[in-house]
This record gives sequence, structure tokens and C-alpha cells, in this order.
Amino acid sequence: MVKVEMLEIREDFPVRDEAYAILRGADGRYAFVWGPKYPYADEVPAQDVKNGASGIEWCNTEDEARAAMNRAAEAWESGRGN
Repeated sequence: MVKVEMLEIREDFPVRDEAYAILRGADGRYAFVWGPKYPYADEVPAQDVKNGASGIEWCNTEDEARAAMNRAAEAWESGRGN
């Protein structure tokens, strides 16, 4: 587990009671996290978790984490026909 600090959160996205967020880990890495669990946690798994309602994608830089979040948001929005 890695202690994390929230840098940005997009609440109630893509649906109510879920979120997309960017976290900074105590180990110096950054993560894009999603779902009802990880965006609100003080500690998250140290490895990627990409299956299930909540997930984590670890990145080496904040820019990479933000790009991952943007890709996921764009994919979700395009799937809705927006």
C-alpha cells in the first residue's frame, strides 16, 4: 500500500457517487484513479488495478496521470455520443 495525496478530483463522474482523480504517492509516483473507492482513499495498492469498479493506473509523472484521466474521460463521453 502507498499513502497518497489528492491533487485533483472530478466528483460524480462518470456517474453519481464515483470519481476520477489524480493522486501523488508518497513514493513519488502519480496515479489516475477511478470509481467509488480509490479516489477517496488515503492509501491505495502499490500496483496497477485495472479491473473492477475502482481502478488505479500508476504513472511516472503528473502529466502522464492527467493524460490517462483525460483519455478515460474522452472515451467515456464519446461512448455516450457526446
